[in-house]
Amino acid sequence: MPPEREQNHITLEEIISNAKEIMIRHGKHVPTLIMEASNNLVVTQVPSMPVTHGERLEFMRFVGQVAAKSGRVNQLQQVFMVSEGWLSIASEDKPVGMRPSQDPERKEALIISGMQINEQKKHLNAFEVVRDNNQQVIDLEEFFPGREKDETVDIPLLDAFVDGFQMALRARNN
Repeated sequence: MPPEREQNHITLEEIISNAKEIMIRHGKHVPTLIMEASNNLVVTQVPSMPVTHGERLEFMRFVGQVAAKSGRVNQLQQVFMVSEGWLSIASEDKPVGMRPSQDPERKEALIISGMQINEQKKHLNAFEVVRDNNQQVIDLEEFFPGREKDETVDIPLLDAFVDGFQMALRARNN
């Protein structure tokens, strides 16, 4: 990386650009976790995520614990997750609690979430995947283009990862 970089070596814009390039080139994006620490930048793919939201939370907490125990990541500064998913817009005619994957009007999406630990900032960007008749990705359109940049977002999977990481790091240091 160039030496003139600021404290945060990797930016959200770089993550988004790389993720979009991979999605357009390959037509898919394996769930990927990017951890930046004071001593290292670690990128790991998660080829198989659990099915339910609760299982995913526990899995991400476990991954955070493993990352902290490994010693490869100290003083976590930033963490990002790139994955594919389904998004749907709530409306009066849809049942309350309907999962996006069950919505016949769902949108295929590339989802990029990020957290800057010390600043306690969270970011969530979603892009609708546009495919041609041959199912090739031809475009990625921002899903929430009017959203305020400072708007608070909820990213429970990264919260679980960070909780697991910090819990294991405290245990390792005691």
